[in-house]
Amino acid sequence: MKKIAFGFAAAVALGLASFSVPASAAAPVQAGIASTSTDISAARYVVRRKVVRRGPVCTVRTVVRRGPMGRRVVTKTRVCR
Repeated sequence: MKKIAFGFAAAVALGLASFSVPASAAAPVQAGIASTSTDISAARYVVRRKVVRRGPVCTVRTVVRRGPMGRRVVTKTRVCR
C-alpha cells in the first residue's frame, strides 16, 4: 500500500512539473527519428511461431458406399497433406 501511494504521489508530482514548464522551453523531439526507432524496436520483439515441418502427414480415410446388389463396398484411401 505504501509503494502504491508513493507511486501515485510521484506521478502527480511529475504531472504538475510538466504543467509548470512552458511548451516553448521544453526540449524539441524529432518526430521522424523517434517514431522509426520505436517501430524498429517494436518489430524486433515480435514473437513469431516457428512451424516445424516433419514431412507429409498421412492418414487413411475410409469410404463406405453401396455396390452391386446393395452390398457395402469399403475402400480405404491414403490421404497425405
